[in-house]
Amino acid sequence: MLGVLGLQWLLVSLTLSFLVEDGTASRLAHDADQLVAHLRLTDGVFTLAGARVDPIYRQPWSGHYFQVTAGEQVLRSRSLWDQALTVPGAGVGEWRLLHLPGPDHRPLLVLVQGYRKQGRTFSLALAEDFSTATRILQTLRWLYGGVSLGALLLLLVLLRHQLHRSLAPLAAARAEVEALERGACDRLNTEAVPEEVRPFIVAINRLFEVMIKRLHRSRAAAGNLSHAIKTPLALLARLEEDPALAAHPDLRGRLRDQVEAIRRLTGRELGLSCLSGGRGSGTWLEVDTEASALLRVMEQVHGRRALTLEGSIPRRLAVNLDREDLLTLLGNLLDNACRFATRRVSLTMTLDPTGLRLTVADDGPGIPPEQRPLMLQRGVRGDAPGAGHGLGLAIAETIAQDHEGRLLLERSARLGGLEVTAWLPASRGRLPQD
Repeated sequence: MLGVLGLQWLLVSLTLSFLVEDGTASRLAHDADQLVAHLRLTDGVFTLAGARVDPIYRQPWSGHYFQVTAGEQVLRSRSLWDQALTVPGAGVGEWRLLHLPGPDHRPLLVLVQGYRKQGRTFSLALAEDFSTATRILQTLRWLYGGVSLGALLLLLVLLRHQLHRSLAPLAAARAEVEALERGACDRLNTEAVPEEVRPFIVAINRLFEVMIKRLHRSRAAAGNLSHAIKTPLALLARLEEDPALAAHPDLRGRLRDQVEAIRRLTGRELGLSCLSGGRGSGTWLEVDTEASALLRVMEQVHGRRALTLEGSIPRRLAVNLDREDLLTLLGNLLDNACRFATRRVSLTMTLDPTGLRLTVADDGPGIPPEQRPLMLQRGVRGDAPGAGHGLGLAIAETIAQDHEGRLLLERSARLGGLEVTAWLPASRGRLPQD
């Protein structure tokens, strides 16, 4: 649009200049005809009766000038005073329109024509001060350019408004996609979008439905596999205690190692296969209800150790996580803490503009700072052999990363043991509005 506007401005400017020059040249040609008609050749010298010359040519520096050149003779208007026009000659019947500097270096438009009169050839140059016309042309150019630029800006504003208005449904669709990512909805609205992008929205809904079905099938298969593999593992564990293997300690050790490896691998893969991959549940879960039930389960599982489990959770705090992901995250962190704790385990949740924090701390021996990064690797255990599979922290970190968060391992200032914090974006939490 700027290019078209510039081309149009140039075309109009050239047209205006041509019209003004053509009008001035026509007036100069008319004056030239009158001067030639009053020009007389006497004794080989051209003369011009002053009474027949327009008074404008007799007024010094009037801006209107003429000059007749016939061989060595130069006949100038009184308006030129003592200056001469430096112009090229012209043959009989020829004419030229020139822009030349005049008195006081003011721009002149000069018409030069060649004539033959009474057998003698001469050239006549008529000039007019073109500074006023130049100034008017410049003013018209700037005025036209300003009006055109204003019209362009107005057009751009209107186009921007129209584009925003036309693309508003796409902004709504983008908000729905973000809500879909958080799990706040289970499909995109296909009615409130432009017809051109509706097939794209329909394709996204189909893809999302396929992924949800795959997640459900994956969880169902993981559950079935978990139940199916328990019996063979139990049989292999009893086989390890068979008296017939007492005479073969090496064989019993290899059998024990293989059973433990199977348990570790299946535990890791089954745990990861149940994760939602970062998608929200579509509903908001009240954490105090889920966490209270989970704390009671941990008290029963580790009841022989007489641990004290504490929970500090804001009332009616809700999170937008898949329920399986939430229970797996808290369950792994609490189970690890209970296995290492001496007497106390605490679960704390906070929500502020910086994020949602789920913190589990214990009063156990803790983990040295240099070993903490290793604890997040799958299969690495910080306890004695047989007490776990070393998967809890790794799976918890996977869940946090899937939901755009991270897992932090520190020393608990209050209990003295390990403190594990799962940090999630603030958008994953919500407190009731009082």
